[in-house]
Formats: sequence, structure tokens, C-alpha cells
Amino acid sequence: MRRRNSENSSSVRNNVPSSINQKVIDANVAVHTRLAAQYQSCEPHFRPENVAKVEQRLAALVAETRAESLLDLGCGTGFMIAIAKPHLRRITGVDVTPAMLERVDRSGPAKIELVNHDTGTYPAAPGAYQVVTAYSFLHHLAEVGPTFRTAHRALAPGGKFYADLDPNFYFWDEIRRLKRDGGHDPIVAREIEAVTFKDEEIEAKFGVPRETFNHAEYGKDIAGGFEENALRSQLLGAGFSRVEFHYHWFLGEGALINSGAAPREELLRQARTVSEALAKALPVSRAMFKYLGFVATK
Repeated sequence: MRRRNSENSSSVRNNVPSSINQKVIDANVAVHTRLAAQYQSCEPHFRPENVAKVEQRLAALVAETRAESLLDLGCGTGFMIAIAKPHLRRITGVDVTPAMLERVDRSGPAKIELVNHDTGTYPAAPGAYQVVTAYSFLHHLAEVGPTFRTAHRALAPGGKFYADLDPNFYFWDEIRRLKRDGGHDPIVAREIEAVTFKDEEIEAKFGVPRETFNHAEYGKDIAGGFEENALRSQLLGAGFSRVEFHYHWFLGEGALINSGAAPREELLRQARTVSEALAKALPVSRAMFKYLGFVATK
């Protein structure tokens, strides 16, 4: 079974050499140019049950901040933009891959501006936005500090930075300890493939070299996910005054929701019950959740 280097853990991802940063940027452009046409069909966060979760969180932040403008860092093909545009007047999306930006749907009531730029060096207008988002994006970076500073600069006082669906180090660490041929339940076996051997699948399906894919997924495949304490320290260091974390998508949640064992609404209710129970058991239950997210306040 493959292991990642322990020295690359999220707790020490500071001052990454510029050559590594550029290698990660180049890898992201290469991978996402290749995947752009299939991205929305192969990424699970586009499923309706996840879209509903995200829209609920975003709508609450928009209401709390009375937001009119949103900056979406690492916007990709427009997952957050599609959710946000009924709620806001102006949205700016930033991404390094032109092929992804070309697939953003700019229709609707909001004024949408798309910028081809690295999020860590993007010259955001100071205080121009009430909400900044980075959805399923931070793990594509070699270091998150510069992007955190971009978000802080872009926000007005009291503004909110919402990031989500990034890999939880504790889940990734537990899964990577398991053997591929260990006779595990299909729910666990599926996660072993998704966490430890995703690069093999992408190479077979799309012809993307494994090394290139792993650098494009640096925060997952090289750093091994994010630890809450390390992220909090970096966010406070970037100038944010408060950070609130949440964990979600417990092991087997997707399988439960899509099992067909009961009406869908009942399965969603069951999933919420389990998720709420596990959340009450944090931090003991931390390794049961695949992803983490946060809201940081300026």
C-alpha cells in the first residue's frame, strides 16, 4: 500500500518552494483541461443532495452579511456560481484553467465576471465583497496561506469566507492504513479506492499521468488532507477574527442516501440523524467524516 511523506502533512505546509507551487499550478491546468468536459458528471458534489446542503449554508451567509457581491476562488466550471447567482447581484469567479472557465453558465440575474488567475496572487479589490467562497478547492493548492490572504483582503469588515468539501486528514489517514485486498465491507473498499488509488482510475479513464494528477490534488494525495488546528492557525494568521469548522459526509452516507431501501426523503432524514449524532461526538468521531469545511469571519 502506498504512503505519503509525513513531512508534507497539512500542519507544516508553509513556505513551499516556488518551483513546487508552479508545478502544482501547471498540474491543475493540465488535469482540469483534460477533465473539463466531464467534470460535472464525474464529481459527486454536483449531486442534488449535496447542492441542497451547500445552498442552505450559502443562503444563511448571504442573509447574515446582507451580501450583494461574492468572490468565488477556484470556481472551476461554476458549481458555487450556479448556486449563488439567484441570491446575489455580482459574482466574480477566479480559476487558473481557461477550459473550466469556458464552461461556467453566466446566464441569470447576477452580473458574473470570470478571471483566469492564480488565487494566491489574485489582486482582489480590498473590501469589495461580503462573501468569499472556495468550494472543494483548497486541496488543489500547494499552500493555502496566500489564498487565505486573498480572501481576507477581498472581504469587507464582518464578511465571511466559506470553504468546504476539502479532505479531512483524520479520515484520509485511517483509510490509507487499510489494505486494498483486506476483505473489507464494500463501503470501506470503495473509500480505499477513492482515497488511495484514485490516480490509477484517472490515468485509466483519461490518460492523465499519476504524478500529474497527484500534484493537481496536492492537499489530498501528497499532504494527506487538512487538520482543523493547522487551518485555524493559518486563517487567524491571515487576519480572520473567528473560524468555525464543520465536518460532513460520514463514511457510508452516500451509500445510505442512494440505497433505495426506503423513500428518498426518509433516507435523507436517516442520514441527517446519523450525521448529527456523530457531530455531537466530535472530536472523538472526527475520523468518521470524509470532509471538513469552515466559515471564517473578517
